[in-house]
Amino acid sequence: MEMTELHFASAEVANLTDLSRFLVALGDPIRQQILLLLSRERLNVSQLTDRVHLSRPAVSHQIKVLADAGLLVQERLGRERVYRLDPTKFRAFVQQLGGFVDRCCTGVTCR
Repeated sequence: MEMTELHFASAEVANLTDLSRFLVALGDPIRQQILLLLSRERLNVSQLTDRVHLSRPAVSHQIKVLADAGLLVQERLGRERVYRLDPTKFRAFVQQLGGFVDRCCTGVTCR
């Protein structure tokens, strides 16, 4: 029985780690702006650089954080890479967060 509980705890920790990356990625105003842009159209780093008024390395760093959090899809168009929001993963993270809140609040009055 303890092994099952330990396994469950490991799965919970893994889920929380994923949620943490998701929330950290959403916590920065520049990344929020990039996500909004990429939710509307596919853009490459140069196009994003022009729109968010940051250097190319700074935009690339923000893209990496968003991609590491699982929020972006990278596609190749010819020789360039374009990015877009991954709505399926975004929705999954939101559901995962809702499930976490539901589990934490079971039997407790959340305020």
